[in-house]
Amino acid sequence: MSSHRPHALGEFTELDIRKRFFVSNDQVFLPAGTLIGPLTAPELKSKWGLFELRVNGAGPLHMPQLLVASPSNDEQNIPVQLKLIRSVCNRSSVFAAQVSVERLRQSLYIIPSLKQCGVEKIEIRVTPLTRIQVAKALIKGTVADPRLLIRSAAEHNLGYRFQPRADRRKPGAVVRSLVELASRNFPNPDELKFGADPNYTVWINSRYETLIPRTRLHQDLHQLPIVAVIDARRADRVDQLLSATINALYSAGFSNEMIVVIKSDSAPKPFPGNAFSESEYLLRLSQLPARTFLLNLRAGDTVSRDILDLCRRFVSSQANFVYFDNDHTSHDGTLFDYEFKADNSPNTLLFRNYASRTSMARLSHILDLVKTLPDLDSLGFEGLMYASAIKASQDAISSPVIHIPVPAIHLMPSSSDELSTTSKVERKARDLQLTLYAPDLVIEQPNENCGIRWRSKTPPNAPISILIPTKNRIDLVKPAIDSILTLTDYKNYKIVIIDNQSDDKETIDYIYGLAKEGRAEVKAFDQEFNFSKMHNLVIPELSSDYVLLMNNDTEVFDPSWLTRLVELFDLPNIGIVGNKLLYPDGTVQHAGATGGLRGPMAHHLVGRLDKDHHRLLSFPRDVLAVTAACMLMPRRLYLATGGMDERLAISYNDMDLCLSVRVNMGKAVVVSSSGGVIHKESKSRGTSFGPEQQELLNREADYFEVKWERHIRPDPFYNPNLSLDQDFTLQ
Repeated sequence: MSSHRPHALGEFTELDIRKRFFVSNDQVFLPAGTLIGPLTAPELKSKWGLFELRVNGAGPLHMPQLLVASPSNDEQNIPVQLKLIRSVCNRSSVFAAQVSVERLRQSLYIIPSLKQCGVEKIEIRVTPLTRIQVAKALIKGTVADPRLLIRSAAEHNLGYRFQPRADRRKPGAVVRSLVELASRNFPNPDELKFGADPNYTVWINSRYETLIPRTRLHQDLHQLPIVAVIDARRADRVDQLLSATINALYSAGFSNEMIVVIKSDSAPKPFPGNAFSESEYLLRLSQLPARTFLLNLRAGDTVSRDILDLCRRFVSSQANFVYFDNDHTSHDGTLFDYEFKADNSPNTLLFRNYASRTSMARLSHILDLVKTLPDLDSLGFEGLMYASAIKASQDAISSPVIHIPVPAIHLMPSSSDELSTTSKVERKARDLQLTLYAPDLVIEQPNENCGIRWRSKTPPNAPISILIPTKNRIDLVKPAIDSILTLTDYKNYKIVIIDNQSDDKETIDYIYGLAKEGRAEVKAFDQEFNFSKMHNLVIPELSSDYVLLMNNDTEVFDPSWLTRLVELFDLPNIGIVGNKLLYPDGTVQHAGATGGLRGPMAHHLVGRLDKDHHRLLSFPRDVLAVTAACMLMPRRLYLATGGMDERLAISYNDMDLCLSVRVNMGKAVVVSSSGGVIHKESKSRGTSFGPEQQELLNREADYFEVKWERHIRPDPFYNPNLSLDQDFTLQ
């Protein structure tokens, strides 16, 4: 900023924010990134003006922005950072920036903060600037950081994108552009590092342009009927939290007719619009148009200002259920704790309601569900939404479930009491749905020490063949088989050892001794090692219902390990169940595989401490593939797929089988969270390869990638916001 004062100071004009936003306790609570405007800027005879913003309120007010809206669909909107020039003791702060007349003639908006703030009054004024003041601003901005000017002019500027701003044939336009670039001094990551999760603040601001709308600011783009239903029965700070939620909806283009507040039965109306008790509102649902989508929120939750445009672009007329990615709003109003979700995952959803308060369900879908299961009506709106998510997920073939992978909803963290109440409601809703989709399965309450547990109402007893290939390695195969024989409470199984030309006497004596005692069966495979081929030859000779592929470098430590795997076949449409596997040190060796991760496909969550209970390790999940180090599937399904691809002798054969089951047979692949098995990973054949073996591995990787490229990138169970170099980190 220039130290010179502008001449001809005018009066501040108050903005009518109280007419547009919801007032609580004499303040307007605005969530991060709220838009205020459009503003009416005065006409100036000069080419430059000083735009000043005076704000009264509780704040916090960090980095307010003046937004210049593009007049065209194809051009980006332009932010102008307003710098703090003075604060006074009456909770008043003044911010300012130089702005050209060309910018003032376009649509102007204010973005008050990256944090939630309480505002009593906002005023603006624009006064003319002299050429000397403009020249000083250009010199000061250039001297302060010439690299910023260069990057801005090149339209890169630390990840931000802007429209071209100058006709280079006109020197005056070029000069104006350079002055604006020098004086604007856009936000940079150093300035954004505040709040509960500074790295996420920087990331989301850069990737999703938190300060810059991703779309035009006109609100007439969307015609889908959506009603936001806000549960405002929270006891503490309900007025402030509700105000933030409603004002976020207003900023996103929701009208009063699109907002409903659920209040406690005894409370007065907290909102001068559509406010009902939950029972009243549920009775009124049938009066809404059947094609209406209901958006489930709680007081304190906020939405992205382009959420309606995201719906317009992504939601089809056939969809009955939509959900977004989300993060959370911290106590200081900043965003943290992101949750980037998989696409529709029917089996995952039965164990964990990942849709939660980030979802929209079509009313006709909800009403049809209540007709099928009338008892759902007693569970309230929250229970209805979870039940409708389950139904939509299971019926996704006939009506697609839409996942919008944008963190467009920012959740207020729930208290322990709220979590307990929600858990009880969701369990009742899920149990009612299980009567339709998995009638023999019982899913129990989560346990802090071991995650979610499950059991079959009818204890499983189907015959299982456990196939363990080995060549020598008595040091591995004996602990593996002995642990199965002594630590497996499932009774109806037999061990089938595939002997791949063992020539070690101790190993031969051990495995054939087991066969002689009737404790195992030995099948000889007298050819060069080919993992696929040996199983393709042996499995057709078996008569069991299931086959369990298991490595010789595994070791069982939980007696329920096999029972838990078999019980997951009570889930609908299951093709393969893999197990969570641990290294001997208690870290994760396998919990599913991700397409495109560090190559064609790789295990994810490797090396995490299992006892730390990463949320993805505490319940069974739909995944693209699992490892054959411990993989259970129906024998008939294995034969129906044609077995493993024998061109994949060493690697990717298990993942190839999983993809064949998913793509060609239409069956789900699930990784269990029950664990109970240690995997010493490839110790039977080592991890250091000679040139010939490495060349073979590379050829197999290339072959696998070409064969399944359309189905592994993108991986439907891995969010596009996440890195493929380091799993489950920001891209």
